[in-house]
Amino acid sequence: MVRAERLSGILLPVFSLRSRTDLGVGDFGALPHLFAWMERAQQRMLMVLPLLPTAHHDPSPYATRSAFGLNSLFIDLNAVPEFVEGGGLGQLNPEERAAAEEARTAERVRYDRVFWLKGHLLRRAFDRFFEGAWKGDGEPARQLKRYLSEQSRWLDAFSLFQAISRREEYRPFWEWPKPLRDRNPQALAEAGQQLSHEVLYQSWLQWVAESQWQKVREEARRRKILLCGDEPFIIGSDSADCWAWPTLLRRDARLGVPPDAFSATGQDWGLPYFDFGEMAKDDNAWLRFRAEKSASYFDLRRVDHAVGYFRQWIRDGQAPTGRFLPPLEPDQREQGERIFKLIGASAGVVAEDLGMVPPWARETLTRLGVPGYRVLRWERDNDQYRDPRQYPAMSLVTSGTHDTDTQREWWETASDAERAGLARVSPELQSLGPLSAEYTAAVHQALLRTALQAGSNICLFPWQDVLGTRDRINLPGTMGERNWSYRIAQDAEELLTHPETRVAAERLAPWTSNAGR
Repeated sequence: MVRAERLSGILLPVFSLRSRTDLGVGDFGALPHLFAWMERAQQRMLMVLPLLPTAHHDPSPYATRSAFGLNSLFIDLNAVPEFVEGGGLGQLNPEERAAAEEARTAERVRYDRVFWLKGHLLRRAFDRFFEGAWKGDGEPARQLKRYLSEQSRWLDAFSLFQAISRREEYRPFWEWPKPLRDRNPQALAEAGQQLSHEVLYQSWLQWVAESQWQKVREEARRRKILLCGDEPFIIGSDSADCWAWPTLLRRDARLGVPPDAFSATGQDWGLPYFDFGEMAKDDNAWLRFRAEKSASYFDLRRVDHAVGYFRQWIRDGQAPTGRFLPPLEPDQREQGERIFKLIGASAGVVAEDLGMVPPWARETLTRLGVPGYRVLRWERDNDQYRDPRQYPAMSLVTSGTHDTDTQREWWETASDAERAGLARVSPELQSLGPLSAEYTAAVHQALLRTALQAGSNICLFPWQDVLGTRDRINLPGTMGERNWSYRIAQDAEELLTHPETRVAAERLAPWTSNAGR
């Protein structure tokens, strides 16, 4: 399912980018500059966190509002003609300029400023589009109409859901008036007519976002860079999909994970679960369409919580403490293999197989040609680290994920035994002599080279590990303003000239080449 070639790349969320003209959060306009840096560093894959639409004013990319579409927060306003024609950044009033300056100069994403400011300016641009191109039925209007027709399978329900949700002050859809909650055809028709302007606005946002993203894809292809998207396993409860397909994404039980070494009771995520049996009745049309749509955005997809396609751990009245669905291993094996064949048909997939995953599930993924994860610091049997050079080719080696502490933090807080254990299987670390908790430049570079020399065909570095910083993206199990708000220190336009990032690219390129990537 993934072509067999050695390559390396970086993990960096779009919201983490910074540019001279952004409005306090990374946007699609910064990506071509990042690609230029990647080309210099010989990094040929960019992995991003989910780009899906998210819940109202929730910064988590996993608080998904839909299985389809893109997050309008990432629209580059400076590439929206109606925004530019209206005066661009020069049109901002004093309140907006103050919010923009505060957001753009902040160390991390100031979502309290960004959501209001960017939403306000996008609506202003849409109003200009509506009064001009839309009413005048010009070429942009005709392009949007083609998009509405081509994407109606998911877009109609999503845009109406978003419009009703806004009118209902973002209460969850199960608290809407019963006819709307239950999708009564007459009630939906009336709502669509009453909210036609808002529905068009929501569709326009998706059209603009997708148009910009497809240009990003063209630039990535030009520079021979693969784009890898993170695909959440399940969709948020208050989502267009749960509303439109309640028999496929069911809310009569709560998804989670079973007890493990980290939690005696497991985790209750409070999320819906997939009814794969119901999906199979129409040959998995929803799953197939989801995979096809995702493949239209990415060359490769990181399938989150891969074990969930084999078996789901749900809690309901029948089993308050949890049970597997399906309950028997042979059925779990069959289901997982069938679904991974299906979702991997449109584009290659990488399985996030971290945590408590049964060996037979990993064996199935390997047989299907689906790479799994090898996190350098975790690859060990008890106290004995595995030799990275012996990692299977059909795997992805990484120094960390968006949910882990950075490589620097790990090294500085690891035990002497852990550092020594990793050094025993890393010639790059062995060459440094005695090691301590000090994260020196030599240690930093040796850890990067250790990963690059691994047997895994794919090597991935979080941006923070490339630079050796301590900033993390998310601390699981917590809620706070530092989650999902990490931003790189340099403007994307300066990555090839700023001393820190320029030197990082110059060092990474020969190491990558020497590793055969």
